[in-house]
Amino acid sequence: MSSKDRYNLQKNSDLETLESFKSLISNVKLLKDKTWGCPWQKIQSHKSLIQFLNEESSEFIDAIYEENTDNICEELGDLLLQIMLHSEIGYEKKEFELNDVIKNLNKKIINRHPYIFHKKEKVSLEKSQQIWENIKNSEKKVTHIESSISKNLNLKIKNVPPTVGTYKITNVVKDYGFKWESTDQIFEKLEEEFNELKEAIKSKNDSDIKNEFGDIYFTLLNLSNFLKINPESALQKTNKKFLDRFSIIEHHAGDNIKKQTPKDFQRLWQIAKQKLKRKNS
Repeated sequence: MSSKDRYNLQKNSDLETLESFKSLISNVKLLKDKTWGCPWQKIQSHKSLIQFLNEESSEFIDAIYEENTDNICEELGDLLLQIMLHSEIGYEKKEFELNDVIKNLNKKIINRHPYIFHKKEKVSLEKSQQIWENIKNSEKKVTHIESSISKNLNLKIKNVPPTVGTYKITNVVKDYGFKWESTDQIFEKLEEEFNELKEAIKSKNDSDIKNEFGDIYFTLLNLSNFLKINPESALQKTNKKFLDRFSIIEHHAGDNIKKQTPKDFQRLWQIAKQKLKRKNS
């Protein structure tokens, strides 16, 4: 196929996509129409839709790990619906509209990739990431010049999941010198926090136990960040690994699974562990 043919195919595909997107805009507006719209959709707000955004995000992540392209495509559509609904709610409340969302995204893409849209030069992966961070930080300084770091962070993490909040805190404070130098430092901190949790458990102080557990979790998330590991992805893999092993235990125990003692489970766990190890080697 010639480059001209490829260009024409891409152009036709883009035009078809634009037509589909126009239909989507109309469909969402009909869903939210005050007279003829969906009763459930009409009463939704930014806050009421949060749980569905979380659910759709989780289902999309599951589809990726399952490597099911049909499901990935479907779940992306569900995520796009959430964006469209939030945009329509913004329009109804005279806050913003879909065009603002798209324009802001285009502006961000262009501003944070000057080597593509302005200078037309090739850069390394490391340099591209550095350019992104520098521009992002300069944008923040302009926007929040009168606010303190902690106040800005409190606002940023107010309505996000705690793990995301920890990631945001860690990535911001490290730019001000508050960062780990090595994994040894983090392990020392973890040991300190584990000892404090043990003491809290001994004292049977529920508040201290909760606080110390939080400190351990926070430090573990710092370790994942330092090692450039996505904690959600790592935990998702561990969940799957656990269920794979438990499936083997179920097969071995059969109908007697509820009669197994803790010692029996330890024995079966080792069998499952070795079996999966051989299978994956």
